[in-house]
Amino acid sequence: MGIMDGKVVFITGATRGIGFATATRMLEENVEAIAICGSCEETATAALAKLKEAFPEKAEHIYAYWPSLLVEAEVARDMKDFHDKYGRLDAVCSNAGITHNVTIKNIPEGEFKRQIDVNLIGTYYVDRQAGLLMRAKRKGSIVNTASMTGLYGSGMGCGYGASKGGVIALTKSLGRELGFFNIRVNCVAPGSVKTDMTAGLNPAALQAVNQGIALKRMGEPYEIANAIMFFASDLSTYCTATCLSVDGFAT
Repeated sequence: MGIMDGKVVFITGATRGIGFATATRMLEENVEAIAICGSCEETATAALAKLKEAFPEKAEHIYAYWPSLLVEAEVARDMKDFHDKYGRLDAVCSNAGITHNVTIKNIPEGEFKRQIDVNLIGTYYVDRQAGLLMRAKRKGSIVNTASMTGLYGSGMGCGYGASKGGVIALTKSLGRELGFFNIRVNCVAPGSVKTDMTAGLNPAALQAVNQGIALKRMGEPYEIANAIMFFASDLSTYCTATCLSVDGFAT
């Protein structure tokens, strides 16, 4: 038994970091079926193999896709393919994203737009297709991954903060709109987490980051995954249009 018993879940950005941890935690909590999405076939199939090896009893119910999140037709195709295998989608987690740490003086041409496109427009396409499929059953949960920078801003990388602020606003708007169909839309706002995005920090930078966190450490991917899983599960059936900070209280 587990809190994800009987759930059919589709996750983007699930080949590493928070997304992979989310897929892993959901499988540990007995999800019925899960689809992971990556940026390309190579990474998606590699992550799929790892999950099937770790959860052999669930292997036939773990799938991998690699749509371009900037092409809504590809998102629609793959999400519907997975939906049709089980006749429903209980939860869709939009986790894919990119980051940058460049001042406005040095930001490359087109980088701000790229952040908005991947992090916000890509999330919108995933959310829209999930909402369209879930409307028929009048039930479902959509969970977006935002960021504390979307709440408080970022000292470097304005495109990332702007895109994640947009994700939070998108979540609140869709939560209001889709509530009519009993579809919940929520997001989590992680702080500094031990992923590939932060692996390059030198010791001095890491110490500075930790000093700015009340818990004096970076988060682990599974800790963010637990918050995502809360919103995807039936533990949060009266939560919608909300953003949960999971940042150790960044001061």
